Amino acid sequence: MRNKKIIALIILIFLFSIFIITYKFWLFLPARFLLVKDNINKADCIVVLSSDTYFRIKKAVELYNSGYAKNIVVTITPEREKELKEYYEFGYRIFGLKDISNKEIILKAFEYFNKDPKDIYFTEREVTSTYDEAIAIKDFMLKNNFKSLILVTSTYHTKRALLVFKLVFNKTGIKIYNCTAENKLYNPLRWWEKERDVEKIIREYVAIIYNIFYHFILRKTKTSFDTF
Repeated sequence: MRNKKIIALIILIFLFSIFIITYKFWLFLPARFLLVKDNINKADCIVVLSSDTYFRIKKAVELYNSGYAKNIVVTITPEREKELKEYYEFGYRIFGLKDISNKEIILKAFEYFNKDPKDIYFTEREVTSTYDEAIAIKDFMLKNNFKSLILVTSTYHTKRALLVFKLVFNKTGIKIYNCTAENKLYNPLRWWEKERDVEKIIREYVAIIYNIFYHFILRKTKTSFDTF
């Protein structure tokens, strides 16, 4: 009996050692699951989701210039809380810049990438989450009779964004294509080496589960947890 336990322990140690030694061949899988292959086609508009402004807007302009769509739609985030406005705008204020709205920042970002305001549209309702963005974009699409869109978002966010948009747009007949704006700060193949990758991946898994449960099972709408 004792010999069997020793043998079992040796086997367990051996398997655990193999598991550790071969980590490079399987540890990338949690990040790999979050990556989505681009599915790009000509559409009525390019939708740029909030946050990660540099990479997302740059990619949107590339798609626009390549002729994939004649319109770009951007969601509007609320202006920062009044009592913390100085804190959020500190970087601008120390250079003598004040009262810069989110819309102005977005338009300036497009201008930086040589895209004029022509054909750039903003959603009417303010958004505070990916779910809010899907609702706002759906309203915009239906109001303007748009039938297709290219969803542009960042490396780890594409899986969740595409899932949420497809559920929100269910039965609308609107086609959703997707294109990832790769964020060079992240390295999915070696995500365990940087804290920012680890934090982002964990956050995305939690957010995916939360979105499905909160928005599509419990049918709740607003929440401050579900971030961009």
